[in-house]
Amino acid sequence: MHNDCMHLLQALRNEGTKLRAELANSNLFAQMGDRGSHRETIIKDFLRPFLPDCYGLSSGEVFSVDGTQSAQVDVVAYDAVFSTVLFKNGPQQLFPAESVFGAIEVKSDLNNAELERACANSRSLKVLQRPPTDMLDFTPLVRFNVSSEFTTGEALPRNPYVTVAFGFRGPSPETTASNLNQRLAAEPGSKLLLPDFVFVADPGYMVARVTETQFASPGQEYKQYISLNAGPDTLPLFFLTLNVCLGQIRLRSVNYASIWSTLVSQIQSGK
Repeated sequence: MHNDCMHLLQALRNEGTKLRAELANSNLFAQMGDRGSHRETIIKDFLRPFLPDCYGLSSGEVFSVDGTQSAQVDVVAYDAVFSTVLFKNGPQQLFPAESVFGAIEVKSDLNNAELERACANSRSLKVLQRPPTDMLDFTPLVRFNVSSEFTTGEALPRNPYVTVAFGFRGPSPETTASNLNQRLAAEPGSKLLLPDFVFVADPGYMVARVTETQFASPGQEYKQYISLNAGPDTLPLFFLTLNVCLGQIRLRSVNYASIWSTLVSQIQSGK
């Protein structure tokens, strides 16, 4: 492994050790709401130094062009360069669906009830409609213009929502994987609405989707969930997994021209 990779991995491990100490400090909060808010901040503070500035991290709700909104999201990963964020200076924001990479639900104890809430929040985001993208979307504002006869050969859109459930504590990896597989079996037609990944710091593991032969990417069909014991490397694995997923997504900006045309038409018609 190259030295730069080793340096990054060691830095992640060092930050993981510091984060576990912050977790212990968060137990000093008597109110669960305060404790939860503090832990959301811990996760954002862990991720922020290692993510490029183009990725924003905040809390709030996501809305689609038809007015549908997601549930309240603990950590929204969004495009911090091209996106329009409503109430940007407030504690909670509203994000256009086109500008969102995904969401992280942060739980103090990822028990069955909290996993249920994380699954519901994942569904509330993933049902939001937005135009699909592909490799021709160079930036959210720039798309390569090519002949209509040209096809990229991609079967899946490049902008699936990535949803992650992160628990500071939780049951055994086998229990969490079994829980998700039961949900998968109960509603196979909604399988893509379930969380893509689950990470639990204590005892330390990842639960992820797999195809017949490999780990599945967000938006990709999969067979089941499996668990991977990661121990003290769970936090570095969490960051690296998120970074890999974010790097594969191509977003498209809100269609401001369409909104402009709508507004002008309303003004002209006197509505």
